[in-house]
Amino acid sequence: MNSRRLARLMDIICDIKAHPRRNPDGMCERLQISRRQFYKDRDALLAMGFGFHFSRSRGGFVLDKELTFNVNGLSLAELFALILAVRELTRLSDYSLAMGALTGLRTLVGQLPPTVRPWFAEAVDGVVVSDGFGCDPQVLSALEDAIAGEWQVVLVLDQGQGEERMTVEPRQIYLREGLLFLEASGDKLGESGLVALSRVRRVIATPIFKARRQ
Repeated sequence: MNSRRLARLMDIICDIKAHPRRNPDGMCERLQISRRQFYKDRDALLAMGFGFHFSRSRGGFVLDKELTFNVNGLSLAELFALILAVRELTRLSDYSLAMGALTGLRTLVGQLPPTVRPWFAEAVDGVVVSDGFGCDPQVLSALEDAIAGEWQVVLVLDQGQGEERMTVEPRQIYLREGLLFLEASGDKLGESGLVALSRVRRVIATPIFKARRQ
């Protein structure tokens, strides 16, 4: 799930609560989406615990249910807002702050009911890591493990028309203008160089080779 769709789902929730007498055509026109997409979004929200339908007799949308979580009564809209807020933190240059917020958000998602937890885990990875940081969530996780464990890794880099492999000793990750960079050493980087995580397609661990600490 990307940030644009997440924002639209939150918009639908807020709009139904604030303007329940809007009809499906009016909603689609305001959101600039097709009816088919609107009903897909409705089904996605239902799977997350927010159910609604359009009632002709009442002349508007009727809220059937809204799931609240056992995390201080957090509502679906509030959790969406938190995800989008953490997404905005990726625009800063403070990696530790952004990662602290991401870790807290993942902890929060881990406390959700099993029926909706996968939806929000996907939203966090898609909105914050993929859209926000501009990198693959699995790549980020693998590099964090490699830095903590002090082992070498092989980076599989996107070269446009093909792939390039680079063996490196990862040191730390930087956040600059919303993009993540890995500081590492290696044959192609010398004692210290930067690699944009947006170029990294895979990380292959080689735990038998310990990375050097400066």
